Amino acid sequence: MSQVVVEIDEGVATLRLNDPGSMNALSVSMGAEFDAAMDGLVADSSIRALVITGTGPGFSAGGDVQAFYDKRDSPTETMQAVLDGLHGSVSKLLTAPFPTIAAINGVVAGAGMGLAMATDLAVAVDTAVFTMAYTGIGVSPDGSSTFFLPRLVGVRRAMELILTNRVLSADEALDLGIVNRVVPEDEFDAAVEKLARRLAKGPTLAYVRARELVMGSFGNDPFTQMDAEASFILAAASTDDFYEGISAFIEKRRPGFTGS
Repeated sequence: MSQVVVEIDEGVATLRLNDPGSMNALSVSMGAEFDAAMDGLVADSSIRALVITGTGPGFSAGGDVQAFYDKRDSPTETMQAVLDGLHGSVSKLLTAPFPTIAAINGVVAGAGMGLAMATDLAVAVDTAVFTMAYTGIGVSPDGSSTFFLPRLVGVRRAMELILTNRVLSADEALDLGIVNRVVPEDEFDAAVEKLARRLAKGPTLAYVRARELVMGSFGNDPFTQMDAEASFILAAASTDDFYEGISAFIEKRRPGFTGS
């Protein structure tokens, strides 16, 4: 059985971590499948939005602790292989040519936190729980966690969550800015689908450039940032979506963006 399942429907791709028995823990094999799947997705010009979720009661419980235990006398090779898959996948998420959504269907821990925070938007079911978990097994975080967590919640809260492994409810994660929205379980799938389809009908290039601007802003002064903004908005002026967007605005109709 594949540990990563991909479905594509009308421009929306859904990538599902598919090892519910381990709460979708990122093993060497799952990490490799995930990275390979992302290679295929970013190369597919038909995709306009990506949803990442999990099978069963967990989004992802983090790294494969059983594998680390099995190799505990010489864990480096196994850990490096997991990192190759995880960091390769996250890197592709951060540069994906379409917007990305984490559909957090349950437990999120360790590497699952980094993965969820690396997406553009995150929607959580109201029963989801979140914990960093890393220091509980004597390691520091990975998977982009130490980049995103302090930016989302602040340095003091980030250190608290990392040092204490405090478990957050979905509502607490919402209050801290880790997720954008919390949805009751019976409405979760429909809410995620609605959001993904809305993004898939949007101006894809504008979304991707907006992500790049926001991500780059943390290392820029305001003058450098305005230069970057000017460069991107001028580039947008020659796109089909800009032409359609201003036409629809003036003609008082809904735009029909094509992502080009």
